[in-house]
Amino acid sequence: LSSKLNEEEFLHMTLVRRLQDDEATMVLSYAAFKLLDLDISLDRKTAETISRFLHPLHRSREDNINEEWIAVLTSKLSARYSRVRVKASHEIEKMAYTANTGRIYLEHLHIHPIRFFLTFTQQEVEDVDPDAEEFIAIQFIREMASITSAPIIFTSFIVSNAFESSQSLVGIIGTHYSSQLSNQMFSILGSLTILKVPADFLSNVGSGVKDFFYEPIQGLVHGPEEFLTGLEAGTFSLARGVVVAFVRGAADVTYLLSDNLATLTSDETFIGERNLYQKQLMYTNSAQRTVHDTLAIAGTTVVRGFQSAASGIIAQPRVHFSRQGASGLVIGAGLGIFGALVKPVVGLGDAAVVVMNHGLEATTATTLKGNKRLRRALPNAPSESETKTKLVCYDDMSAKIQQQVTKGETVDDVYLGHILTNQHLIIASEKYLWIIEKESVEPRCINWGEISYFEAGRSCMKIDVFSTQGTKSHILRMRQNEFSSLRELLTLKLDQSSLVGTSFTDLQGIKVNQSGHVFGSLNIPKELEEFDDDESIIQSCHDRINILGSFLPHYFHDLDKEAWLLINSLTQLFSGWSSRRCVVVGLINATHESIQIKSINMVEGGSPCHVIPTIEYDPTNAVLHPGGILLCVGWGAVPSSMQTGRVMIRIETNSFACSLADSISHTSSVEVLAGYKVGFLEKSIDESGWWAKYWMLLQADSINEEIHF
Repeated sequence: LSSKLNEEEFLHMTLVRRLQDDEATMVLSYAAFKLLDLDISLDRKTAETISRFLHPLHRSREDNINEEWIAVLTSKLSARYSRVRVKASHEIEKMAYTANTGRIYLEHLHIHPIRFFLTFTQQEVEDVDPDAEEFIAIQFIREMASITSAPIIFTSFIVSNAFESSQSLVGIIGTHYSSQLSNQMFSILGSLTILKVPADFLSNVGSGVKDFFYEPIQGLVHGPEEFLTGLEAGTFSLARGVVVAFVRGAADVTYLLSDNLATLTSDETFIGERNLYQKQLMYTNSAQRTVHDTLAIAGTTVVRGFQSAASGIIAQPRVHFSRQGASGLVIGAGLGIFGALVKPVVGLGDAAVVVMNHGLEATTATTLKGNKRLRRALPNAPSESETKTKLVCYDDMSAKIQQQVTKGETVDDVYLGHILTNQHLIIASEKYLWIIEKESVEPRCINWGEISYFEAGRSCMKIDVFSTQGTKSHILRMRQNEFSSLRELLTLKLDQSSLVGTSFTDLQGIKVNQSGHVFGSLNIPKELEEFDDDESIIQSCHDRINILGSFLPHYFHDLDKEAWLLINSLTQLFSGWSSRRCVVVGLINATHESIQIKSINMVEGGSPCHVIPTIEYDPTNAVLHPGGILLCVGWGAVPSSMQTGRVMIRIETNSFACSLADSISHTSSVEVLAGYKVGFLEKSIDESGWWAKYWMLLQADSINEEIHF
């Protein structure tokens, strides 16, 4: 199951219960359910598995039905209450008072419309035992035709002041939806794969014709300029509809021909591998595929077709000879030669379908339909209260900057504020810090996550930014009265208490002053003449680091050198066709307390997470003493058309938890408990995306000393 909108949860549920003294009857003031659009894609084997899973539940529900309970209850009541009584029994009075027990009172119930698209792929059918209990359901599934994106739509269910039992309410809702299911049969029939090509062609062209007339008329209502815009949008929609109709029709026809040709080969191994590969493609997120990924998948299908053709010439005669003897040898030889001619055609057809489907997804109506209304924020101004934000109105300058940030309403970003100095225009948006020099046209866009530290000097503000070789400083010359405005602008997105500099004079827990070293400054690639396998690289690094301690004068320098040596060795070991992404995370305990390490593991990756400690680590109790450092390293699987080979390391301690990935764009997070703070000394990300290197500094939040450059 996959939602049409991957950014949202596909199920939204709201329940508001009224507080009451008597809880015999539940009273809900408001109940609402919303299900986003779903794509349900099944093949025959998956549908059979679900049928077998549900069959015992159906049988147990039938077995629990006892038809004799009515007769038994009637005989008991007639025997007990055959004599006329003036006063009702205690049981009858209790039944009268508790008649509504278990019922639910709903003041407002709103179930939003439900829409999903069903795709069913029929496959080759094996022999089945007709005496099996699930034969009827399985036989129905095996006789179904292939269906492609059949739309099944149910209207909303809205009711007020409903007072029913839960069983009765479920029955009413079930009747509401089951009565509509019969009306969906024509939609399902129109989505049969054999009829999908002409239906899609008429649908796409018809939509384009409608927009061709509708968009200009809508624009004419507002004015001549809008009429021309509508005419342009309508013409474009018509052209897109015709192109999409032809391309989608060609893709569907090509898929049908390839599927039928694959069946004619009678090669069970080839058919099974092809179906498995198609199933894997079905479950991958095609919306995130690049052109390079699509071409790689297409190339893989072509290669698989030629490989199977070559191997089938030898394998088919051998398989049929083992089954049927000499006659099978002749049949196998014929099938092998036929497969050698047909299988490459099937591979080329599958490759063409993959490429055409990628082109269709790149030109869907949702991405080409008009301009998107992006988020917008008013500029911020300082407020006396820390819990409140003061918003000010736009002026002409703010409006122009808004257009700069969103690039004419084409980029989803939000303008937050700006300051103008004698030499720079500095803009804060939701995603970036923009620095525009008056003599330069191109702005410098700095991701907020890449900013290491900022500090005001005598006549300048220095902003340190992470790079692949340590930090780089941006010096902004300004007057003294402009420092406070820039600091307020930076603190809109940065918490200065969690930022740390890259050179120190003193740190808690570190026994010897480590000033002078900048983490990342040793990240210089070097060609290694000889290197061992991954286990030897990790073990050698462990032997060198395990004897280091914070009492050494070059403690930070040596550990940073070892961290880069790990990355340099692994990236050269995993190169070429076996390239893998790797991540190294260094954790420094700069507190006066010992830190309990709860867990360190790989959330994503293709290797275990190797932990390399210094001498101040207690492996028996998993405790990192003051001044101790842990080096965590892991790498991913080889990237392919079916997996990206991403890497993410998760660290949990009694003071913080973090997840760090191989790229800034990939989801990373740091959660710190009260009394501590975590800052990054280094965030080095390879521009090609093959490695990432982090150094984290854990400190007590009560430190009043400032770290100076």
